[in-house]
Amino acid sequence: MSRDIDALTSYTLKHLRDRWWTTRWTQWVSSHLRCDPGERLVHVGCGNGEIDVALALATPGLQVVSLDVVGDRARHTRELATDVDARVMAVVGDLRSLPIRAGSADAVLCIGVLQHLADPAAAAATLGALVRPGGRVLVVEPDHEARYWFSASAAGQQAFALARETLGRAHRAAAPDAPARLGVHVVSWLREAGLEPLAVEALPVSESRLGAPPPGVWEARATRLTAAMPDQPADRDHLLHALNAYRADADAQGAGFVEVQHALLIATLAQRPQMRW
Repeated sequence: MSRDIDALTSYTLKHLRDRWWTTRWTQWVSSHLRCDPGERLVHVGCGNGEIDVALALATPGLQVVSLDVVGDRARHTRELATDVDARVMAVVGDLRSLPIRAGSADAVLCIGVLQHLADPAAAAATLGALVRPGGRVLVVEPDHEARYWFSASAAGQQAFALARETLGRAHRAAAPDAPARLGVHVVSWLREAGLEPLAVEALPVSESRLGAPPPGVWEARATRLTAAMPDQPADRDHLLHALNAYRADADAQGAGFVEVQHALLIATLAQRPQMRW
């Protein structure tokens, strides 16, 4: 099971920018933002930079400004762009203090960032302020209430339920004002920021496993759970105990083991209205 949508180890969806990206995604984003050569695309939360390089190469002459709060990611993006001669400028910053002038972008892209913020509505307004009149904003965020899982193991069903409750509680404590169905709220936040919504799309993502997972899957899950809960030893140990029971049950089922997980992303496209004279 991919770590990307594993509800056993994370309440939020991980690595949306880094491990899910394909040429098809590049084409999809390009068709929505409609950037021309010479224009400026700002990508907030650039991750490892692969998206930015792909978008820059897909539209020769496009300037991509890559922003990430982690310095190592911005540095990696710069190095990657240099290796392939892509027109990408990577900078360090976050949505609370953007090193980019308002109204200076022709398009803005943000994928899976708002779900981690304490005030996603304010962050959405900040994204909207970056674009010029006529500029477009594309935001992709999950609907956490749409998460689904099934396990042929009763211990697995119990482990998923416990993880959902425990990890969800920790997430809500860190971001109390962030709605669980965050993705579907983005359209109203952008409208309130003065943008005109153009489209809302549901993007389902599913993964399944038939047959007992190998030991490495369980070890990776235990490692991620431990890292996710450094300050909650009692909850962490409870979850690890449930995970071990699930592993034992899955091993006993062998080839009859089944696990299915499903997540839903909501993509919102909006545009700042043209100025009227």
